[in-house]
Amino acid sequence: MSAATAGPGAFAVRLRRLREDAALTQEELAERAGLTAKAIGALERGERRRPYPHTVRALADALGLDGAGREGLSAAARPTGEAPPNPVLPVPPVPLVGRETEFAEVAALLRDGTTRLLTLTGPGGVGKTSLALEVARALGEDFPDGVVWVDLAPVRDAGLVLATLARAVGGQQPPGATPAALATVLGGRRLLVVLDNLEHLLGAASDVADLLARCPGLVVLATSRAPLRLRAERERPLGPLPLPAGPEVAAVAASPAARVFLDRAGAAGGSVPLTAATAADVEAICRRLDGLPLALELAAAHARYLAPGPLLARLDTALGTPGPRDLPERQRTVRATLDWSHDLLTAGEQVLLRRLAVFRGSFSLDVAQEVAGGDGDVVPALAGLVEQSLVVPLPGPGPRYRLLEPVRQYAAARLAEAGEAGPVADRAADAVRALAGGARTGLLGPDQPAWLDLLEREHGNLAAALARLVGTGRAGAAAELGADTWLYWALRGNAVEGLGWLEPAAAAAGELDAAARAALHLALAGLRYAGGDVPGTAREAAAAADAAEGAGASAEDRHAQALVLGAMAAVFAGELDRAATLLDRVAPLARRIGHEWTGAHTSTARAQLLFRSGDVAAAARELDGAEAAARALGAPFTIALVLNMQGSLALATGEVDVALDRLTEAAELAAAVGTAWTLAYTLPSLAVCAAQRGRHGLAAELFAAGSATAEAGSLAVSFPPDLAAAREWLPVVRNALGEEAFAAAWGRGRALRPADVPGLAAGIGSPDQPRTRRT
Repeated sequence: MSAATAGPGAFAVRLRRLREDAALTQEELAERAGLTAKAIGALERGERRRPYPHTVRALADALGLDGAGREGLSAAARPTGEAPPNPVLPVPPVPLVGRETEFAEVAALLRDGTTRLLTLTGPGGVGKTSLALEVARALGEDFPDGVVWVDLAPVRDAGLVLATLARAVGGQQPPGATPAALATVLGGRRLLVVLDNLEHLLGAASDVADLLARCPGLVVLATSRAPLRLRAERERPLGPLPLPAGPEVAAVAASPAARVFLDRAGAAGGSVPLTAATAADVEAICRRLDGLPLALELAAAHARYLAPGPLLARLDTALGTPGPRDLPERQRTVRATLDWSHDLLTAGEQVLLRRLAVFRGSFSLDVAQEVAGGDGDVVPALAGLVEQSLVVPLPGPGPRYRLLEPVRQYAAARLAEAGEAGPVADRAADAVRALAGGARTGLLGPDQPAWLDLLEREHGNLAAALARLVGTGRAGAAAELGADTWLYWALRGNAVEGLGWLEPAAAAAGELDAAARAALHLALAGLRYAGGDVPGTAREAAAAADAAEGAGASAEDRHAQALVLGAMAAVFAGELDRAATLLDRVAPLARRIGHEWTGAHTSTARAQLLFRSGDVAAAARELDGAEAAARALGAPFTIALVLNMQGSLALATGEVDVALDRLTEAAELAAAVGTAWTLAYTLPSLAVCAAQRGRHGLAAELFAAGSATAEAGSLAVSFPPDLAAAREWLPVVRNALGEEAFAAAWGRGRALRPADVPGLAAGIGSPDQPRTRRT
């Protein structure tokens, strides 16, 4: 008998000793491990000297062994002199921050016994390698035959992937390094292999699939910017870190993206204490970098000599400065990281990537097709960019996509280098104009919510289009786009931004034809009206009406809207005769062109005029007609406008229950549709209702919420009766509460969300007071 077979063997001896130490019989151990007593006996007699890895794992579980005990049992099962495969993993250079959820999910998938191939995908710099390394280090006990780390970044040929893996597993390469040859080395080992940086070697996918089929104990964790597209593969996309929910200290401190920035800033010797000022700057940095971990780390390296504010102002320069020397060369700047990704793309994908840089936000498939240019279908190249994690698909209605901001900046630089920036920006502006053209009528009817949501999604592209059109001397096109969408800018609280894009076009107003001048001045009038600039509204509305009258039939709808806005401005300014004249002009025009929106708003404006002139009963009758017209039209903002006006009238006549009913429905519409302009009026009136009912704390919250809504959207309440009511009751509320309680309620109110308002409004009335909403 040879020395190799003499005696029961190391595994047999160790297993028997462990069983006896646990005070278990062979039968008891067999039952716990899911084996037979006969199998346990054979193992302890040395008749089976090389048990399967899953058998060793089952025995370790049954014996309750710790990490050292498991390794000792696994080592005893290996032939003499055979070391566990590559037990040493790289040491993480920095702690993993902000990935607790992803870590738990990936670890659970690899432990469940059914996931054989898990691929972490995502853009360069998102932290795939860091997460894979932490998971691999944590799963050592789950894989008794070891965890093997294979860095494939230096490998340039897909045919060398298995050879590289073979060297990592056993220190030598089997002849041919084929799946069959490597399978003879791996055998039935329970082994975790991490294939890091596989994106440029996707041609090796079939070899990986073959190897998995031959080695039942093998589990592969891969990192790649694109999936391998194998049937056995389970893909786990890794996105950027969640951004702060707001600029407040607590929100920034809770954000994974901010935690990474602050952690790396502290490590670089630039610890950032969170204050109101620094938190806002850190939030802006995280948002600008889209939560991309590598970009955050590179930026944080500059915190040792730049505070967050100056760093934010110099962010592009900071990202172009080489980062830590222990980063791979391809990751020392964001540019280098994205160069690596760019080089893996086809020529068509490279062209599309740089052209998509013109989008400031998300974009639809149709608009991407227009911007791409040419006659070919954009889908294949776009799909390739999605697969390479350079374009991110978004949930929601219709296919939409976006570029992470660091990727967009990189692509924009590529676009400029290619000399295509101007023509592509022109195509994008024209595509946005075509898309938004339907808003001219869509925003004024029952489809208003859908159009508001669509334009919200296109907000950044709308802004870019207006800037491009004005900047290239196409003021007429900018004016038409502004007039088609002014109601969106106003209702969603973006009136000041809209004015900022359109006011430069006014310098060229004298060179425009009558239709374009009407469009420009109408847009400016509507936006000034939302912002509370009553004289500016009157001025722009008059200019729009004059130009529209000269333009003829093509601008009749613009003419009608301009007359309504001018009449409302005159009512607010107390110029009641002028308001009456304008309303007399617009009524027949609205009827002749069948413009229902103008008809409903004309009735509302006339009710405002009657209210201000003291004829409350006539105002109420006019509002009844306005309500019927608004509900027939089906535009939520128009309905809410009438309801707010009815609420104001009811408060003036002491009918608080009626006012509450109307204002609560207005709040519900505003919350459902997201119309900040409506809430700017609804909230103070609700606060007056609460004050009249003695609900002073709630009144203070509602006043504060109205103030915050108006400030956030640069909106203003301009209707004099509403202003007078608020000025009368706000001091009453403050005095009733006292300064300390008032300040606390005010703080709560400023944090309210639009969705909170209907519930608060419902709480103002008596519990047994039924709603009397009219239909």
